[in-house]
Amino acid sequence: MIKSIYFPGKEYATKELLFADLRVNASRIIETKKADVQKSFEKGFIFDGFLLPGADDVTKVGPHMKDGYIYAVINTTNYLDSHQDVHFPSLWNKSIKDNAGKLYYVADHEIKLNTVIAWPEDVNAMVKTVPWAFVGKSYEGNTEALIYEIDKNKIVNKTAAQIIAEKRPVQNSVRMMYVKIKLAMNSDNPLDAEAKTYFDTRINEIANKQDALDLGYFFGVEEAKIIKEGSMVINGSNDATPIRQKYFEPVETTQTKIEPPEGTQKTETIFINPNFY
Repeated sequence: MIKSIYFPGKEYATKELLFADLRVNASRIIETKKADVQKSFEKGFIFDGFLLPGADDVTKVGPHMKDGYIYAVINTTNYLDSHQDVHFPSLWNKSIKDNAGKLYYVADHEIKLNTVIAWPEDVNAMVKTVPWAFVGKSYEGNTEALIYEIDKNKIVNKTAAQIIAEKRPVQNSVRMMYVKIKLAMNSDNPLDAEAKTYFDTRINEIANKQDALDLGYFFGVEEAKIIKEGSMVINGSNDATPIRQKYFEPVETTQTKIEPPEGTQKTETIFINPNFY
């Protein structure tokens, strides 16, 4: 039996029956999504915010990063999340322009004197197309990342500064409202022709494509607006939301080397010196 988060308590013998309910209720679901102020961490994923990309990739990934700055990845696109939404590129373009110099970087989505990490005049919000490796993922292709560039000297929250200095496994999240959403369904019913066309047009852009194929539908977010802030959180909704910074100190890693006699293993320590962290 098939279940859907949009119809709790119901079970469907086929996807076609589920699609019929989605077809009838699509407008209501979309309007509800658009009416809610959403915090992306509530959509539920796990990620080490200081995960180092593969050594072969570190000189190739990410935007140009300046010394003495952090780059907090607040949100990424082309990923099916646990609310069955997929953010697509360009969704932040209007909001970035409308909110230039107005966005806070805070802790846990609380805009209070003791939770501000960086004040709006010190937050440079940008959108950059980056390889998935930049956010610690092995997917092929790119994602469009909403990034906060912040001078470390402008970080006013001591706890956050310590977390960053010690590379604690934190994540990031955005407070947002959806503006433009479309339903995509992998349905052969002529009544779903528009949703089917949208599904076919977008499916190959989704990094976790197989999850979307298995589900059979998703809601594509074409435009969203940032509501006042992006946050440092413990668990973000999108597990590709790290903090990056330029990093020059050697990083110790280990590799396993197989040597004779047969079955004998020896671990040796090597050092890499990445350009980006």
